[in-house]
Amino acid sequence: MPEKILLASMIAAISLIVYLTGKVMPAYSSLVLLMVIIGLYTWLITLAMVHQKRMEIKRPKPINPNYTPRISVVISAHNEAVVIENTIRHLMNLNYPNYELLILDDRSTDGTPEILTRLGQELGSPYRYVLRPADATPGKPAVLNEALTLTDGEVICVFDADAYVEPDFLTRIVPYLEDENVGAVQARKVIANWRENWLTRCQNYEYSLDSNFQYGRDSVRGAVELRGNGQLVKREALEEVNGWNNHTLTDDLDLSTRLHIEGWDIRFAYKVPVYEEGILTFDALLKQRRRWTEGTLFRYLEYAGALVRSRKASLRTTLDMVAYFLEFLLPLWLVLDFIQLAIGFVFNNAQFTHFWSQLLGINIVVSDPTFTHFLSSLLIVPVFCIGTCIALIVAIIRFNRPPVWEAVLWGIITGLYMTVLWFPLVFAIMVKVLFQKKRRTRWDKTEHTGAAYKNHSPGAA
Repeated sequence: MPEKILLASMIAAISLIVYLTGKVMPAYSSLVLLMVIIGLYTWLITLAMVHQKRMEIKRPKPINPNYTPRISVVISAHNEAVVIENTIRHLMNLNYPNYELLILDDRSTDGTPEILTRLGQELGSPYRYVLRPADATPGKPAVLNEALTLTDGEVICVFDADAYVEPDFLTRIVPYLEDENVGAVQARKVIANWRENWLTRCQNYEYSLDSNFQYGRDSVRGAVELRGNGQLVKREALEEVNGWNNHTLTDDLDLSTRLHIEGWDIRFAYKVPVYEEGILTFDALLKQRRRWTEGTLFRYLEYAGALVRSRKASLRTTLDMVAYFLEFLLPLWLVLDFIQLAIGFVFNNAQFTHFWSQLLGINIVVSDPTFTHFLSSLLIVPVFCIGTCIALIVAIIRFNRPPVWEAVLWGIITGLYMTVLWFPLVFAIMVKVLFQKKRRTRWDKTEHTGAAYKNHSPGAA
């Protein structure tokens, strides 16, 4: 209920701002202001990334060979018979000197329990497995919380059941955690089967764009976020925030926000990849993105008050988080602007205005919505799309290194795909959050095919 009240208040405030903007500011002012804000934020982030890269070259931080905390590698597996054996066998080859591998079966109904049992008889340390009973609390967060009680690692490393990493993964990523203020670190996610079809390519380049933003946020020590697969979290930090939230659709984002509120830094290891499968069909992708969007919106609404009141969260982190929340306001701004234009058009119909003036006994005068106003509002979508395409081209070149023409082509295709998906999705989720009777905390599992191991050399990483 508090989340609904906050969202309704936000919509009312945005409606008032849209109305006043249309009355006070020239038609294209809001569009120009949007472009300036996006451009300024991008410029600052880019400067920070360039500076950090120069410092890494000029003054590389020496790796402390004595910093080897015990790592508990944990996987929650639910009906993962297709991929789980490959994943376990590859993780057994990690060259880190001090780790354990724990696989928890979350009430699987396929052959996953039998595979884990057979591997338990075949493999030795560091592999262990647990078969959770049918009445156990379902879901990945509950599994991870149970894993906390079954492991002794100073750091919990979480992988998805379809994850693929190189043997030196832990050796390369663990040094990010040596700073006592750092509570977690996230690896760069890469789509392993990105060549499969146009949708998997778009997902891979979307991940590249996310990595670019995460790298920028890391450069300014902003609100870097965990992405679930390939995340490492210190036990100390987890215990301070009471572990994972069993009642969220996005356990990684929820945990990220709570860590920031408690003053923990999160780092982004852009040079350390973790490969996972891309979704092959649009219907399955839409289900996943609806869950991501709903979970993201809920965690912002749920923790907004705690973030504002927090004395531990840095100002940079708070401002960065607010800046990212603004992405939800853009589709809302556009829809509310069109609604107000439509209302203005209806009320300025001569017969309609005369009827209500006579009925209410007052003189209704509403300024005419102009074509210029409508056009300036409509241009928000292509401006967003163009900005996204430019950012994608930069990210694709930085992380994938294809020919320039290919980066431009797929930057445009992926930018169109993201724009078409984002605007209606955000508005639909906001409407759902406002009017749903019961908050959804369960989500549909993404089916895996083993693509991460069939395509474990997916281009430049």
